[in-house]
Amino acid sequence: MDLKITKSTYEDAKEVNKLLTKLIVDEKKYDENINENCVVKSLYENFYNNDDVCLLVAKEKEHIIGYIYGYVQNNGDAKIDTVSVLDALYVEQDYRRLGVGIKLIDAFKNWSYEIGAKYIELKVCKENNSAINLYEKMGFTENKIIMVTKLGDNDETF
Repeated sequence: MDLKITKSTYEDAKEVNKLLTKLIVDEKKYDENINENCVVKSLYENFYNNDDVCLLVAKEKEHIIGYIYGYVQNNGDAKIDTVSVLDALYVEQDYRRLGVGIKLIDAFKNWSYEIGAKYIELKVCKENNSAINLYEKMGFTENKIIMVTKLGDNDETF
């Protein structure tokens, strides 16, 4: 495979919006609150050229097959060290388990290191075992737990 990881251009960012739509649809199986009818038409072209944002694309023969998006977390002075957030990672179905995700994460780690981050944080749906396995393989460990509650008509706390 002729794989290249590059910084997104404006034109790439417009294509990456389509991959974000696919990511949202994929995650519906892990989160009932995700709207699988969501279509992202414009988002990443607003971020691709921001120094506090990392938007990288994986290309095979100039065709985008995956991407990674993250940013510098603004914690004010609550944290000692800079934290980057890996917010989205998507690889087209036909290219999964071929090392594309690993190369994207490695490139994101390099970007994070270069901007002075000491930590990378991410969220992953607890039932998304393939993603969890990839992240663990890349050195991520569980550190925090995000909890949710669904509010309903029978909730007596109001």
